[in-house]
Amino acid sequence: MIKIAVLCSGGDCQGMNACIQTIVNMASVHGIMVMGVRRGYQGLMENDFVELTRESVANIGHLGGCFLKVARSEEFKKPEGVKLGHDNLVKNRIDYLIVIGGNGSYRGAIELSELGTKVIAIPGTIDNDLFYTDRTLGFDTAVNNAVSTIDNIRQTMEANDRGFIAEVMGRECGHIALNVAAAVGAHSCAVKEVPVEISDVVSDVKQCLSKGIKSPVVVISEACEFTANDVKEAIEKECGIECRSSVVGYVQRGGAPSVMDRLLAIQSGVMAIELIYKGIYNVALGIRNNNVFYMKLDEVYELDNEFNKVLYRQLRNLHNLK
Repeated sequence: MIKIAVLCSGGDCQGMNACIQTIVNMASVHGIMVMGVRRGYQGLMENDFVELTRESVANIGHLGGCFLKVARSEEFKKPEGVKLGHDNLVKNRIDYLIVIGGNGSYRGAIELSELGTKVIAIPGTIDNDLFYTDRTLGFDTAVNNAVSTIDNIRQTMEANDRGFIAEVMGRECGHIALNVAAAVGAHSCAVKEVPVEISDVVSDVKQCLSKGIKSPVVVISEACEFTANDVKEAIEKECGIECRSSVVGYVQRGGAPSVMDRLLAIQSGVMAIELIYKGIYNVALGIRNNNVFYMKLDEVYELDNEFNKVLYRQLRNLHNLK
């Protein structure tokens, strides 16, 4: 019998549970035994394994968070930590390891593969900062959650003719900020990928105010060198309108996964088991044109961030901003 393990590393994201459930259900079809590793690479080093069955993962697919728990492990970044994790996989007679996670998780997966672990990586991070794939698990839901939050706050801002500045997650990547800004029709968007100063945001707001906008909305990425409150104070000082600012934080990472994230989770889980059954490993799964594909794991970092500058320009054209 083939015996595999699955772990989720780094930050949790919507769709992880749906992917775990799919992996377990698909594995049972092929007579493959599945072990879950609690708390990601930290649990791998601590030999924290638990057997997963159809019954144990029933009805988790619609939940956010992570059934197996996640953790960020500083110890695993060291060679001895990776070696300990690999040794525990060998000790538990694991034939293949499925890693669901983001940028840092992939680096750990690559290091394990270099020691002989047979790995399949599935992109799971709201940040969408693995650029070989169109999107990652959790990204679509995170964008939807942020849009819903901003829409709700915007209603009370408009009732008071106040400006609103929202700061969204994404770490060093501005994909969440851009997509949220476009979806809410923000009057200015600040991301790291496009050089923007506070004065540029203030200029955007001034232009919109001159055209009759009473409650301008600004969306900024957490990667920017200034905060939402910095922007708020600058707009109030330079434009003479009252504003409110808010960090749209962990609400983005919680809640039920969207249809898009559930589909990606299911497609990825099915393909992972199909590849294992065929003896294919050391690959990363991704999605392109709504079809799941795989590529060599050690080539995922060769692709640069293709920031959607067309969408960014369209957002500015929407408000005829110079």
